[in-house]
Amino acid sequence: MSEIRKEQQECVRHSDQQRCQDLSLAQQSELQNDSKEMEHIQKVCESFRQYATFSRTARFSQQMRVRAYPESQRRFLPLSMQPGTPEAIERENKMKHAELRNQFFLDMSLRHAGMPHSQDTLQNGSEKAWASDDDMSKVQSVFKSLARDWSNEGKIERQQSYDPVINGFAKHLPIDGHDSKHPPRLVVPGAGVGRLALELAKSGYGVQGNEFSFQMLLASDFILNGGCRPKQAFDLYPYLSETCNLHSYMDLVTPVMVPDCDPFDILLASTDGGDEEQKMPDFSMAAGEFNSIYRNEQELGQWDGVASCFFLDTAPVVVEYLQTIHGMLRDGGLLVNFGPLLFHFNCAPMRPGETPECYRSRLSHLDQRYLDSIDMTYDDIKEVLQKVGFEILEESTGHTAYYTANPRSMKKTEYSCVYFVAKKRGK
Repeated sequence: MSEIRKEQQECVRHSDQQRCQDLSLAQQSELQNDSKEMEHIQKVCESFRQYATFSRTARFSQQMRVRAYPESQRRFLPLSMQPGTPEAIERENKMKHAELRNQFFLDMSLRHAGMPHSQDTLQNGSEKAWASDDDMSKVQSVFKSLARDWSNEGKIERQQSYDPVINGFAKHLPIDGHDSKHPPRLVVPGAGVGRLALELAKSGYGVQGNEFSFQMLLASDFILNGGCRPKQAFDLYPYLSETCNLHSYMDLVTPVMVPDCDPFDILLASTDGGDEEQKMPDFSMAAGEFNSIYRNEQELGQWDGVASCFFLDTAPVVVEYLQTIHGMLRDGGLLVNFGPLLFHFNCAPMRPGETPECYRSRLSHLDQRYLDSIDMTYDDIKEVLQKVGFEILEESTGHTAYYTANPRSMKKTEYSCVYFVAKKRGK
């Protein structure tokens, strides 16, 4: 991986740029005193460092199965799948190049956050515990989210999902009429790698993105805090791990360029060129669980809006999210929501004759949130909204949207999303 180290040194020379966020991810991490939290952060960083190893091992398992084919069958395979042929070597080299480019991005994200990267651990030669499959799956999600948020290829998905939210605030909470030094303040929960939060800040709002996943936070910290720019964009291969529903293996080794724009320039362009203190808008990212942060007393009644995009259904209990949102908003504050109701913590049902105690025992290996989760219809959620203290100003259904879909895949999940704007009723 010598090419990774060489490019790391080159990239660092160009990373001196004024920061967009209040605190870098490294600084936020240093403020954490919880030993369990730090242990989790280290595991996440290890999953970044081990990406290329896991990628190569997964590919080896496929090659191992090919070698196990009887010769009478293997000879019918394409030459690029038959071990040892020039075509197979060329295919493998392209896959290796793609995984190294992905690893390079992850290493630079770690270095930007002040964390050891894959080359550091190789030099140290220290023994490592292998990352969990769950953590490695989240690393794959980071690449797909980067393609959605920060590449030209993701523009269609952004238009489908982000534009309704941005337009909702423009309609119901317009910037016009507000003091430019004290614009309406919005929170974007489940901000991922930060594009929606940035676009709202570009529109003139004060914005705080909130994200729980440390994998996403590492990547957004690198993008938003000047780690890379379009002039030195990274070629990423977000779908490299996919093995099904492909037209060609070349679809896996076709890069997307990240980022497609410079966050710093976008934020500066959103200002009116006034005094120096107003050069940078109020824009930050907050790391942590949504309820834990925004149910804090100091957050109550402090926000003008919440931008919920593919977020409500990440709650084990939607009622709790809506209570938190209601509490953090000022009277008249807005919840603008766009997304499906997938319910990420949907859990297996009880079996006939099973007691609640046996049911919980059978599923005790799961995160407790799966056992707490309640699936709700959109009509159910609308009733909860009104009972919590919201008034629905606008709503519509049937909005088509994809989420981190591979545009070249034979399989894409198409969501039919709901959109609504709800206002917190005054006392």
